[in-house]
Amino acid sequence: MTEEASIYFSSDNARQNLGAEGAPNFVEEILHNLPFPYAVLSAAGAVIAANAGFAVLFDRLPASIAGLELSALFAKTAMRRLRPVIDTALAGAPTTTEGMFIARTGRTIYAHVQCRPLSGVPGAAPRGLLMEIRDLAEDGPIRTRLRMAEQAFLALADQAWLIGADGCVRDGLPSGSERFEARGVIERVQGRHLSEIFGATAFACQLEQPLARAFKGRSERVSLPRHALRALMWDAPGDRSLTPTLPVSSEHDLQGVLRPFRGELGTIDGVLLVLRQEDELPARARELERLAMEDPLTGLSNRRAFQKVLEDELTKARTGISGGISLLALDLDDFKAVNDRGGHAAGDALLCQISDQLRDLVGDNGTVARLGGDEFAVVRYSADEDEAGRLARQIMAAVETLHLDWNGASFRIGCSVGIAVLDRQFIRTMNATAADVLHWADDACLTGKATGGGQVRHFKVGENLLASRREDLGNVARVERALAEDELHLFALPVFDMVSGAPVMTELLLRVKGEENRLLRPGAMIASAERHGLMTSVDRWVLDTVLNRLAADPTGVPVSLNLSAQSLANSEFQAYLDSRLAERPHLAGRMCFELSEVSVARNLPAAARMVALLKRHGCKVALDDFGGGWPTTAHLRRLELDWLKIDGTITRSIVSDPVQHAVLRGIICVAQELGIDLIAEFVEDRDTVKALTELGISLGQGYHFAEPAPWAAG
Repeated sequence: MTEEASIYFSSDNARQNLGAEGAPNFVEEILHNLPFPYAVLSAAGAVIAANAGFAVLFDRLPASIAGLELSALFAKTAMRRLRPVIDTALAGAPTTTEGMFIARTGRTIYAHVQCRPLSGVPGAAPRGLLMEIRDLAEDGPIRTRLRMAEQAFLALADQAWLIGADGCVRDGLPSGSERFEARGVIERVQGRHLSEIFGATAFACQLEQPLARAFKGRSERVSLPRHALRALMWDAPGDRSLTPTLPVSSEHDLQGVLRPFRGELGTIDGVLLVLRQEDELPARARELERLAMEDPLTGLSNRRAFQKVLEDELTKARTGISGGISLLALDLDDFKAVNDRGGHAAGDALLCQISDQLRDLVGDNGTVARLGGDEFAVVRYSADEDEAGRLARQIMAAVETLHLDWNGASFRIGCSVGIAVLDRQFIRTMNATAADVLHWADDACLTGKATGGGQVRHFKVGENLLASRREDLGNVARVERALAEDELHLFALPVFDMVSGAPVMTELLLRVKGEENRLLRPGAMIASAERHGLMTSVDRWVLDTVLNRLAADPTGVPVSLNLSAQSLANSEFQAYLDSRLAERPHLAGRMCFELSEVSVARNLPAAARMVALLKRHGCKVALDDFGGGWPTTAHLRRLELDWLKIDGTITRSIVSDPVQHAVLRGIICVAQELGIDLIAEFVEDRDTVKALTELGISLGQGYHFAEPAPWAAG
């Protein structure tokens, strides 16, 4: 801080010493010359004067801030954090704090705040403060992250070079491995072409094509022969000034990863070549890393990697780094026919062709991902409606012109594309998450498919969207409060043997306590919680509650729990479930877990892992809502199921609708073929019971037998 800044500025004192006209000019001149946002505050917390940098933080002019209380600039939550800092400074001790501060304008300021006491009389109590605000988004965190990145790299890799579009090394990071140390390697390779460093043959055979694909946005792995390291160690033939410590006799290849290097605007400014000796990075670890972020068939980003990219882009938009994004959701039309007629190998070959087309069309202007099955997505680093529409039409035309010749048959397909173009203001207003954006683009895509396919549809902001969004966020807040304040409750709906009338199992249903202690059906809340990543926490609560109550009730009937689609695919939840069931092995046989048919069919590998885990512990497994909208039964053969629960839309109609009666007879044949028992849901009258039992279905649940009631085991 400058010497001038230590002088006490208050309007009264300044007028007494400088005159009424001189004080403001003197204060403004000093503040203007200070390098960071500064303000002079009175002991009561009012702004006496501020420089332009301080005013900009609150979207104001310096002259308009003078006289305002800090509470008029900062939100209440920010003032609660600032008050102890101000009080400490007023007690005579300079103090600082750091974190997120919300302005009254709604802007989030990630800042380092320092308050210093100001006094014109040595030893006297401070009569004012000097407040300095440093925006850490452009200062400390960046330096900290750079240090973290460099030190993490040193611990994990051997060399990293930044390759320019001309194939030459532009820059590099030093070795983190003593066994790879060679004095001056970075300086010697800088400016050289990779073919000069590794040799023309190694470059042409192992680097040239992967490098080209990396410049198009794809990460590539390369393996370089040991003898290609000679140019890293010797500047020229006969030059032995660089003495390598890497054993020349090493039989291990040098492993490399080529990754696109993106600049601040998201464009590919180069390619990072990260080198590591194979014996320091086991093949299994490399494979796990690849599987975690890459689709194994096409090499595109997988859903996990894509969601991370999407969240990063949304963060850039929210913080003002970018103007927004465009998301394209693609769903192939008639792809099932390719698998049915040509087999899955033909379908896989076509998916790879489409993936290559998408890479070429998107280039370095976005990220392409295969989300699963025949679903793809593209995030484009701009919120330009015309550009997004043009790209969607190019994609649709490219897919339609592709044809696959396979075993004498020729296949052509089309696609539907949904577009969500979100500018910075919309992202901030809606507090949009990656799940939200994918949902909006998917809805537009499904609208195109439902109206014939082969269409480009744009997500539109409807009149009810904002109200729906507020309701959605309100539901999330209610679920969070219910978890925090123990306002979740379990209700029981028994499953009966319809012939004997005896209860055989109890399904547990979730209820949430609302206002005035009313219990709410959680349908909309669960949907919101799934969209915002809360359902694994809810499922953990249900699991723990059920295990504790069953332990206190050794004679009760078995119970069934519903698992959300989010928990089904969550590896951390599966590990938690595994450990909790292992702790209570005597209870597992009394538990059944219900998985919805739609969530199983959408993520069959995860469902298979979950079912295998549950069966290993001796639990029962039921497929819920069976026959209610998924047209295939292929997934049933891969799962070891105990029950199929017939969807209520079928059960309710079998007496009056001959078609639904025929559908149910087909389900019975499928279940008998697979050796799976059936449970009818939503049994509401005596006629339905009679029709079901005549068809040979003996188990049912619904209001005809009992309504949901609070569950209290023991």
